[in-house]
Amino acid sequence: MPGLYLGKEVDPRTGALGARLDLDPTDLLTHGLVVGMTGSGKTGLAIALIEETLKQGVPVIAIDPKGDLGNLLLLFESLDAASFAPWIDPDAARREGKDVTAAAAEAAAVWKKGLAEWGLSEADVAAQKKCREAAIYTPGSTAGIPLNILQSLDAPSVPFASAEEDLRDEIAGIVSGLLGLLQIDADPLRSRDYILLSTLIERAWRAGKGLSLETLIPAVADPPFDKLGALSLESVYPRKERQALVMALNNLLASPGFETWREGEPLDVARLLRAADGRPRLSVVYTAHLSDEERLFVTALLLDKVKTWMRRQGGTTQLRALVYMDEIYGYFPPHPANPPTKRPLLTLLKQARAQGVSVVLATQNPVDLDYKGLANMGVWMVGRLQTTQDRERLKEGLLDAGMDAARLETLLDATRKRVFLLHDVHRPAPVLLHSRWALSYLRGPLTREEIGRLMGGEQAQAARAKPEAAAAARDASEAGAPVLPAPFHHNYFSRYGGELADAYLLVKYAVRYKDAGETVGVRAYALNVSSAAEVLESEPVALDESALKPQPDKPVRHGDLPGWLATAGGRGVEKALKERLPDKLALNLWYDPVTKATSQPGEDKAAFAVRLQSGAAGGAAAKIMDRLEKKRRELAAAEQDLAGRKTEKWTALGTAILSNIGLVTGRKRTITGAGSVLTKNRMENTAEARVEALRAEVAELEGELGGPGGVDPERLQARAMVPSRTDVKVLRYDLVWVY
Repeated sequence: MPGLYLGKEVDPRTGALGARLDLDPTDLLTHGLVVGMTGSGKTGLAIALIEETLKQGVPVIAIDPKGDLGNLLLLFESLDAASFAPWIDPDAARREGKDVTAAAAEAAAVWKKGLAEWGLSEADVAAQKKCREAAIYTPGSTAGIPLNILQSLDAPSVPFASAEEDLRDEIAGIVSGLLGLLQIDADPLRSRDYILLSTLIERAWRAGKGLSLETLIPAVADPPFDKLGALSLESVYPRKERQALVMALNNLLASPGFETWREGEPLDVARLLRAADGRPRLSVVYTAHLSDEERLFVTALLLDKVKTWMRRQGGTTQLRALVYMDEIYGYFPPHPANPPTKRPLLTLLKQARAQGVSVVLATQNPVDLDYKGLANMGVWMVGRLQTTQDRERLKEGLLDAGMDAARLETLLDATRKRVFLLHDVHRPAPVLLHSRWALSYLRGPLTREEIGRLMGGEQAQAARAKPEAAAAARDASEAGAPVLPAPFHHNYFSRYGGELADAYLLVKYAVRYKDAGETVGVRAYALNVSSAAEVLESEPVALDESALKPQPDKPVRHGDLPGWLATAGGRGVEKALKERLPDKLALNLWYDPVTKATSQPGEDKAAFAVRLQSGAAGGAAAKIMDRLEKKRRELAAAEQDLAGRKTEKWTALGTAILSNIGLVTGRKRTITGAGSVLTKNRMENTAEARVEALRAEVAELEGELGGPGGVDPERLQARAMVPSRTDVKVLRYDLVWVY
């Protein structure tokens, strides 16, 4: 691979330019530092380094907190005044006594001459423009290409278990950034907010589910778990106290200025590095328009994404990608400061070399950098320093790297505008470097309006390419459940399997009825009423509590919540349940005056009559049935006995007649058999009386049971049973989305 043409060597004694200096691209795998005070020329050197890297076919992600790196897109192949004119500052030209046309002509001439002095021409500018695709991304703004930062909450494309460490680092960056936006302390070990948000995101990602801010907010209010660590969630972070975090996140989401954070291209490192046709990409992530907290959030997310992408690449000894960050102040401070950007930067500096990823940082003050980071940088480009403290810090590091103290002092004294001390651990000795002329027009920091002009075509193209992302964001917004006031939680019940979920009040109760026992039930009442007092007036929906779920089976849109729910909350609902639920649980039961039995709740008249007939209504009916069966057996025996008695009587009577036939013939005999006949007659009469008595008893018992054909439903009486307040106990109430 050819070298990176950065400039020429300089004689530290005379200042004369010497041989062309080319840096081996693989030297950057030990990472780099560009340091120098304002006006030292470090931005021009960094731009030359990026231009050369792109020329080698190596993509670059450039993080731009100041606004200078957009100059990399100001490549004018013809080097004529007309190309420069739109980028001339009219106020600056006027102060110099020139109009825009004259200033543009002068700038074109200066640039053409400067390139020529360094052996460069319009052809090199054209080749630079052709070799790469370039774009300026503006998270939180539509000036350039917006970045959908919040899409980082989407589920990862790989199983969580296959990249736990990297994905946890991404989660740490997301959570630290979000809490930073809210100005909440984000200590990973002490902050309850940090621990809760991290746990929520990790659980969702492990399940293969993505989140959005709309779904994260209600999850904070009602997490899908009961414990944090070994302790209950309510003891670690009570719901009432979580409400402050819920409201802070909701205010962030509701902020009109935050909408642009959810637009644009996803934060996809592969897309940032390569164009569709395979060319290397220059992706400038412009953050100059953001607040300090927002810059930290965006930068931490981007660096974590780079780290995750990097770890999925195979090992290489060649430069695969360059990550450059301008003005590192505040992003990588010494211990004990720990902004969310520090962790991923340290990881990249320690590990990215094996995957061919280089990190180059720029700063005005070396004391702003963590010493561990400095120790992992093998290429130092040191310009003129502002303070003695800065100089001593650099001297300390360079002396530790083995430089001769006297030589070091000589080289540092010789630094001036565009002249840098180059220390490369791969070179035998440090040298002075005079940076070459940049191919790009160094216009200075670009405004958002200028970025909009510069990126007009690309921005329009991106806007045409983002309908799917915008639709997904809208879908996520529609699907997101609203934040619930305490003490309500999200529950879901699929009744129709529809796409719109309506809000209902879930009520689980136990009620005791006199003569009907205790019943436990679950109902749901529609919340589309005007006040909490009316919440039980709608027709209830019967629910199976075991079918409730903390998440819907499919994406649904959520209906509106009534305004009174936020104001009345649990107190209003509790009052309505106490006052109105007993009346709503009144039962129309059936009462049997014979057996003194009462129907069961929900049992109709016919079913109750059948149950009575079967003897299942209670002990009284069973006893009557037993007595009836006994009497029926006694009656059968008595009827058989009566039939025998009649036979015996007629037999005795016939015998008596034959024995006394002589009375008719005139013979004198004593009358015999009359006593026996009378006895048999008396016995028959007794048996008949017993049969009649038993028949009467059987008829009476059959009457008590409704006759021989079963229980007569007409004898059943309707009775209303209204439980007292003391007989009704609310076991649970909550909110359920029915869809």
